[in-house]
Amino acid sequence: MSDENVPHVCKLLRTKSGFGAVAGGEGWKRGDSETEIYWCLNTMESFGPDDDFVHAQSCCKGRQCFQRPVEDDDSPNVA
Repeated sequence: MSDENVPHVCKLLRTKSGFGAVAGGEGWKRGDSETEIYWCLNTMESFGPDDDFVHAQSCCKGRQCFQRPVEDDDSPNVA
């Protein structure tokens, strides 16, 4: 999957079927499900610290509470 097709979501966004960023692994996959449930690791709820709902389409760059994904980090990987 090319980089332009992979959504760059907040590193605190979680879902049961999402694929988070792992060193040498895959990132989030494009695709929406009408039954998907998302939560924020910061609040442990379905809304973020800004009181807005969390979703792969909305937890992106530009949102006040957004944190860059690990794969976008400029720092070197530490084993």
